[in-house]
Amino acid sequence: MKIPELLENAIEEKLKHIKLTELKQYASKLSEKYMYQERTGDTLLNTELEALAYSVIRMPATYGAVYTALKNTLEKINCQMQTVLDVGAGTGATAWAVSELLDIKNIRCLERERVMQELGKELMDTNPNFKDVSWEYIDIVENNLEAKADLVITSYMLNEIKPEKREQVINKLIENTNHILVIIEPGTPEGFRNIKEVQKIAIHNGLYIVAPCTFQGICPLPDEDWCHSIVRMERTKAHKLLKNAELPYEDEKFSYIAISKEPYDNSKIRILRHPIIEKGKITLKVCHNGKIEEMLVTKRNKEMFKNAKKKKCGDRI
Repeated sequence: MKIPELLENAIEEKLKHIKLTELKQYASKLSEKYMYQERTGDTLLNTELEALAYSVIRMPATYGAVYTALKNTLEKINCQMQTVLDVGAGTGATAWAVSELLDIKNIRCLERERVMQELGKELMDTNPNFKDVSWEYIDIVENNLEAKADLVITSYMLNEIKPEKREQVINKLIENTNHILVIIEPGTPEGFRNIKEVQKIAIHNGLYIVAPCTFQGICPLPDEDWCHSIVRMERTKAHKLLKNAELPYEDEKFSYIAISKEPYDNSKIRILRHPIIEKGKITLKVCHNGKIEEMLVTKRNKEMFKNAKKKKCGDRI
């Protein structure tokens, strides 16, 4: 997968008058902040160059994660959605993904970092499909969300909030959702713990899990284990330079949950780890209705074997 051509061109246009060697320094510092800085809720980006570096190294991965999670969710629901609330919008990756999948009348992007807002607006100005997009300064921890939306999405945001504030934020997101809430976090043990917390709160409030879980209950995985999906994103030239990367692609691992205020059929079996493919057989670690088990698929079942060979962690079978 790759980001939309209009977005790629818009980012490249912004880079024309910037020395990539200078931007590389900002990208390195930014990566260190996200990897090692304690989650205090403080601002992580303060300058235009930091925001631009973010758009190069993180916007494609965020786009891919949101697109994949939302596409999987939309395959399981049948409600009409006209309005979207993107909480913690960053530089607007979610809105770009939404516009590829849905015909939405109104998208509200809520972001507390001024430099991210400004860059997000500039990038969207290049896309004629963004006819009714608004940007608002809101800190989800400090401010209430005044308007509701049919679809509420937040990506890579809960992990930046102080742990003692997360439940409050999750409840705000649920309260302002008309139909579907999608929350995406890093595909790490920490990120998945946040997803499990959302799951518990959703079930406690009588809501329903749409994706990716196939179980309407508390996740049975132990605390030291985690569940994630993966999307392979094509790297741009600037991305390869700023990340010192040789491969033409990047694999983004992410955990997510989609919850609804009405039930949908989310049956099937979910693959939890990369399939182990051996001669004549494939071993899958799966979650089946809340039970973690191993599934063996052999060549005797030709259709299922052929299907399993194409699967990866996070997929259903």
